[in-house]
Amino acid sequence: MKILSLYDEKCSLCQTSKKSFMKLDWLHKVRWVSLQGYEKDEQSLLLNRSDLRKELHIILPSGRLLKGFYAIRRLLLCFPITFLIGVFLYLPCMPIIGNPVYKWIAKNRYKWLRKNCKGDSCSL
Repeated sequence: MKILSLYDEKCSLCQTSKKSFMKLDWLHKVRWVSLQGYEKDEQSLLLNRSDLRKELHIILPSGRLLKGFYAIRRLLLCFPITFLIGVFLYLPCMPIIGNPVYKWIAKNRYKWLRKNCKGDSCSL
């Protein structure tokens, strides 16, 4: 089974991240689904729509949900070329640094990408 990665198809940063990760996914371990499509499914009711737009969410084959820095860190383990970076991000001190950095980038994406975002998706 593949990892399910939920991205906002209206967010420029999300689209760019998805394209970059897809180029690295030589082993086809990740299935990308837009939030907009996922929200039409009944199981999406388990996730808060506002939270889905604030940070990347992935659902592991086990059903476990990871988001933000933890989702990026797990995705990096899937790709041969980024595997060592992913392992490095599992060192004990890395969430202390990685989590705030991820949240800062996500929070400020609209300032940098407002020209590229469709609607107000990036402004959350």
